[in-house]
Amino acid sequence: MKKAATQSGKTTTVKKKAVPPEPEEPSVAAPSQGEQRELFGRAIALFREARFAQARELFEKATVGPMREMGHAARTHARICEQRLGLTAAVPSTAEDHYNLGVALINRRDLEPAERHLREALKLEPARDHIYYALALAQGLRGDVYGAVESLKRAIELEPRIRAQARNDPDFAGLLHLPPLATLLRVEKEYPA
Repeated sequence: MKKAATQSGKTTTVKKKAVPPEPEEPSVAAPSQGEQRELFGRAIALFREARFAQARELFEKATVGPMREMGHAARTHARICEQRLGLTAAVPSTAEDHYNLGVALINRRDLEPAERHLREALKLEPARDHIYYALALAQGLRGDVYGAVESLKRAIELEPRIRAQARNDPDFAGLLHLPPLATLLRVEKEYPA
């Protein structure tokens, strides 16, 4: 209540108008432990597929719930999604765009999305040795040795110097001991006729 002076000099008490309280927003119930675990699991699957917008949404839902450690991990992953969305906001349209994104994904070891972008690049420009080379690397790192051999074989057909490049590439170093790749990259001694 406020006190206010009147014209006669007397002080009177003025009552404030009662303001109705603002309606409360309906509270969203926190997920149960099982629901939180399921949200987090689905978000991780989307994250691995580089579907960062959808993953972020589920991670944000998984931040609340009874498992605090999972909530913290969900917050961390949601921030990573936001960062990656900033990096991958541009939609690739050319073979070179898909190739560059594929190589960036290989460097982050996001191999399945990398392979998808490299295959898309090859649809747009099917005779590019460097795209086959990157695809071979993604396949080899993912464990698809025979796919890697086929892609690398095609890269070598297009550009024979790729054989030496692969032998000396540190990214391929862990794959060179595998028999199919070792055979493909073996140097045959050439004898003068």
